[in-house]
Amino acid sequence: MTERSILACLLMLSSALHADPVAVKTVLPQAASAPRVFEVPGHTEPAQEAKISCRATGTVRERKVDIGDQVKAGDILAGIDAPEIDKQVEAAEAAVEVATAKDHNARSNADRAAGALKSRAVSVEEAEQLASTAVQVEAALRLAKAELGRLKEVQGFATVRAPFDATIAARKIDRGDQVKGDSAGEAAWLFHLVHIKELRVVAEVAPDLALRVEDGRDAVIRFSELPGKTFPAKVSRSSRLIERTSGTMRVELLLKNEDRKLPAGLTGTVAFTMEPVAGTFLLPSNTLLNRNGKSQVVLAEQGKAKFIEVAQGRNLGELVEVTSPALAGATVIVSPNAMLREGDAVEATALPPKTKP
Repeated sequence: MTERSILACLLMLSSALHADPVAVKTVLPQAASAPRVFEVPGHTEPAQEAKISCRATGTVRERKVDIGDQVKAGDILAGIDAPEIDKQVEAAEAAVEVATAKDHNARSNADRAAGALKSRAVSVEEAEQLASTAVQVEAALRLAKAELGRLKEVQGFATVRAPFDATIAARKIDRGDQVKGDSAGEAAWLFHLVHIKELRVVAEVAPDLALRVEDGRDAVIRFSELPGKTFPAKVSRSSRLIERTSGTMRVELLLKNEDRKLPAGLTGTVAFTMEPVAGTFLLPSNTLLNRNGKSQVVLAEQGKAKFIEVAQGRNLGELVEVTSPALAGATVIVSPNAMLREGDAVEATALPPKTKP
């Protein structure tokens, strides 16, 4: 028998074999109903924090607070002696007094000239000149008052106050230290304030969770340093940007901390409980194929084999989560033969369903 004849026989045999239905075992997908818990690392940050600098140059006269102290908005943190500003304020106050006297005198002269003009005791030109002088002196008074107001505002900067309710996390000054007003740079701050009655919990979440997290969603926070304890939190905002480098999206949650027992800087686990995505089913793990890096299952549809792609989820041991709308009402082949191809005839025998975990 020639080689060509042998090949023809093999082809005929193959066709004959495929003409007969392949016996397969099948199962029905079970709709996933159990919620899924996503756990991601997260860390706590103050809900609000600020590094307080001083806008006045001088010497620290007093420091009223120290690390760990609780302060209210407006509380005095420190007082600065700024003699140069004090002298400038005194000079500005004197300038206002002088300008006020000049204004009073100029107004009196202008009023008398206006009255005398009716009896022709003064000329029109003289009356107009006195009125113009009164306007100029009034403007000078306003300028002097504005300068005094500016200097008093600067003088007020010598009293360092808390901008919001907070805990003193750090301080860099003591009595007698020199401070320079409006100094730029990180080294210029005097106090570091943190508001921790409410903590911000920052988590980086993967795309499958990022697509489902919305503001207001509940979560549970756990810390390894506090075994057995859980802390409820709510999503407050998210960046809505999946970073290219990390492949994650920033999500921020608010955690109530009225007793301030939890410090900022703790690292823990953020747990989100999510209902199954529509079209999510449970199948025996031996129904899955991996071809060209894609997860597939084979359906027995009208006596023919049909391959479909699925999104694989959690591995639950004997069962695995898969998502595909095409699985609704479908019959899935268990342990599909490696030789099985799209459209091959199959003869299905149903197996009893696996028990859900």
